[in-house]
Amino acid sequence: MSTPVTGGRSLSKSVAVGILLGAVFLLSVLIYKELFMVLAAAAAGAGAWELSSALRLKGWYVPRVPAVVGSVLIMPAAFYGGAELQWLVSLSIVAALILWRTVHLLWEAREAPRQAVAHTLRDFSAAAFVVIYLPLMTSFTMLLLRRPDGAEWIITFVVTVSLIDTAGYLVGRKLGRHKLAPGVSPKKTWEGLVASISAGVISAVVFTQIFWGFDWWLGLVLAAVLLLAAVFGDLAESLIKRDLGVKDMSSLLPGHGGIMDRLDSILPSALITYLFAQIFLPL
Repeated sequence: MSTPVTGGRSLSKSVAVGILLGAVFLLSVLIYKELFMVLAAAAAGAGAWELSSALRLKGWYVPRVPAVVGSVLIMPAAFYGGAELQWLVSLSIVAALILWRTVHLLWEAREAPRQAVAHTLRDFSAAAFVVIYLPLMTSFTMLLLRRPDGAEWIITFVVTVSLIDTAGYLVGRKLGRHKLAPGVSPKKTWEGLVASISAGVISAVVFTQIFWGFDWWLGLVLAAVLLLAAVFGDLAESLIKRDLGVKDMSSLLPGHGGIMDRLDSILPSALITYLFAQIFLPL
C-alpha cells in the first residue's frame, strides 16, 4: 500500500506512468508469455541494482553487477525449469555473490582480521537478503506463468494489489486523518487501509469468479491474504528505506520513485498467490 509523500511527487506523472506500466504488463502477459518473463527479469535486475546501491549507504556491500546478472537469470530458470531449477539457481547466485565478495575482501586486505570477519559476515547476509527478497520472490510469477491458467492468476493478483495500492494512496491522500504506522511510514492512514481493503475484496472476488467460478468466500480469502502480503511488503520496504535514510530507492520512474518502490507489494504477493493456486486449484 504505497503512499507517496504529498507534495513530493506529481500525481499526474504517477497516473501517466502507472497507466503505461499497466499497459505494458497486460500486453506482455496476454500476448506472449516469454515477453512477460523478459519484463520480470528486467524489473528484478533493476531492483537488484537499486537495492544493492542503497545498502552501500550503510556499509552493506553487495556486488552489484553479479547481483543484477543473477537476478535476471533466475527468471528463465524458474520459467523453463520449474521450482527445482528456481531454487538451485537462487542458491547458486547467493554462493556466487559470497565467493565474489570473499575474493574482493582478500584482494583489498585493508582491515584488521576481527573487523574483516564481522564485515564479511554482514556482507554475506546482505547478499543472501537481496537474492531472497527480490529475484526469488519475483520468480514465483514465473512458476505461475507455467500453469495453463497462469496469465489469469498473474492478472488477478497484480491488478488486485495495484488497486489495493491505488485506493489506499488516493483515499489516504485526500481523506486520511488517522495514522496507521507513523513510526515506519508516516503517510499511511487507517482511511487508506479501509479503501485498500474494499478495493482488494471487490477485485479478488470478481476475478476469481470470472476466471474460475470460485465461491465468493474463496475470493474473500485471496483478498485477505493479498492485503496482508501487500501491507507487509510495503511496510517492510518503508522500514528498509527509513533505516537506510532514503526517501525512494531511485528516481527511475517519474512520480513513483524506483523499481523497488513499485515492487514492494508485488514481491510477497507473488509467493502468496502461487501457494493459494497450488492449494485451491492444483494441477
